[in-house]
Amino acid sequence: MDAQPKQKDWINILFLSLTPVIGVVGTALYAWRNGVQWWQPALLFVLFSVVSFSVTAGYHRCFSHKSYTAHPALQAFYLFFGAMALQNSVLKWSADHRDHHRYVDKEWDPYSIRRGGLSAHIFWLFYKEPSERSYDNVPDLSGNRMVVWQYRWSHVIGIVAGLGIPTAIGALFGSPLAGLLWGGFLRIALIHHTTFLVNSVAHLYGTRPYTEENSARDNGLLAFFTNGEGYHNFHHKFPADFRNGVRWWQWDPTKWLIASLHFVGLARDLKATPRAVIEKSRLRMNLAKAEERLVSAPTEIGVAVRLRMERAHHALDRAAALWHEMDERRREMLVRGRLRSSELARSLDSAIREYKSSIGVARREWRQAARMLSKLPEGV
Repeated sequence: MDAQPKQKDWINILFLSLTPVIGVVGTALYAWRNGVQWWQPALLFVLFSVVSFSVTAGYHRCFSHKSYTAHPALQAFYLFFGAMALQNSVLKWSADHRDHHRYVDKEWDPYSIRRGGLSAHIFWLFYKEPSERSYDNVPDLSGNRMVVWQYRWSHVIGIVAGLGIPTAIGALFGSPLAGLLWGGFLRIALIHHTTFLVNSVAHLYGTRPYTEENSARDNGLLAFFTNGEGYHNFHHKFPADFRNGVRWWQWDPTKWLIASLHFVGLARDLKATPRAVIEKSRLRMNLAKAEERLVSAPTEIGVAVRLRMERAHHALDRAAALWHEMDERRREMLVRGRLRSSELARSLDSAIREYKSSIGVARREWRQAARMLSKLPEGV
């Protein structure tokens, strides 16, 4: 029996079609006729930042992936301002996103790139959900009273607060319409499409340094416009990590915000993938690419490169084992309440030094292998 065709969701279609028209064209026409005052782009920037971070740090990394535990006050903040993004409740958002990770690139992926870039970007939202939709994949959120409350009221909060707050601020400056356009419709359109770009562009354009098991890609330019969400290949390989841009120089203000919240006590239990595990994924990808060139390379070069890459792999295995040892010792220290001068702390310091040394060995061996590969003529 053939599956029944999906029904179009005309409310979503009209809302998602008209919002950017009113936001972009309406704001441009208003600015052309009345000029631009300093508070208008400032209102856009502040509300965009607060709401956008509530989606990236809140909806995405906190609620969907449980990358850290947020203080109840911080959860309430995320739930209120996240609703102003008008991207549905965090319960539905997280359920869809967990399905995306579980079934990425498959038929059950809600916004699979296999159905095309525009479908992954926005068209998937143009259809109604099945009437039997359940939230079995988010039991942790279904048991959160604040999340359930937001599920009931997210659309009201999104419309009343999302449009009312900027209008009220605009009224304080003598122009409620300007506030509504800049802080309301334009801000909503920008947040919608910066979020949607992660579902489309980050599965089409960029590099795959950590895995080729799915279509997700790292895109540094996209990260700049999405609070760091553009490092999507890393995210799909290590979805529980509170970071997306794992290297210090990668633009990921969401991870910096979460780290700051941890520093002041509003976030705890931050999950970070061990560096050795990350490096092993990179090495595995590099090895696969190197093998393509080594097929036609002289035997002695192939043997030398494989030997160095094998040494790098063993060093990373040792580093990963050391990381687990260090984690156990840290936990034991917390239980015992030992000071850093204790024997346990000294053994931890020794393990840390060996861990760093193993990482260093792996990197040196890989650099030597990469130098050998670089000397091979093109086409080999």
